[in-house]
Amino acid sequence: MSSNLSYHFAIALVRLGKRAGTLGALAKDLDSVVRMLAAERRAKLLLVHPRVPFAEKKKFLEAICETEPVVRLVLMLVEIKNLDLLETINSQFAAMVAKELGIVEATVETASPLSGEDTKKLQAAISGLTGATVELEARTDPALLAGVRIRIGDTVFDNTLKTELEIVRERLAPS
Repeated sequence: MSSNLSYHFAIALVRLGKRAGTLGALAKDLDSVVRMLAAERRAKLLLVHPRVPFAEKKKFLEAICETEPVVRLVLMLVEIKNLDLLETINSQFAAMVAKELGIVEATVETASPLSGEDTKKLQAAISGLTGATVELEARTDPALLAGVRIRIGDTVFDNTLKTELEIVRERLAPS
């Protein structure tokens, strides 16, 4: 039920952002509010405490938010006593915005750090494969030994020595 509600809030925010041309600003603002509320317990307490006047809560949010729709969303969640939905709304909204803007997130794992040039080449190759702008996160895992593992959404391309050795080990193991 709550994920369904968060989905509808995210859709509404996407529609507002598309109409106003502010999808990126809304995404940035919503994410910063979610991060701030997670890090600052006092801020969340201020918003949920029943004795803090609504006007004070609104003033606080307007001071930290750049976009009015995010202020209204947070205040609405406070009023319906469901502020915990904000994190889920943020995740769903971020995914919807990325899709709208043609952005794909990819993670690349290698045994040793990639050079800046190699990272750019890999990013360009993934962009060519997906036809989208790629936000690339590079990670290092020495256990991979050599090669590369790429994750794009739920798809994994694994060309690491570790995986190859595991496949050989399975094939050589007695049945």
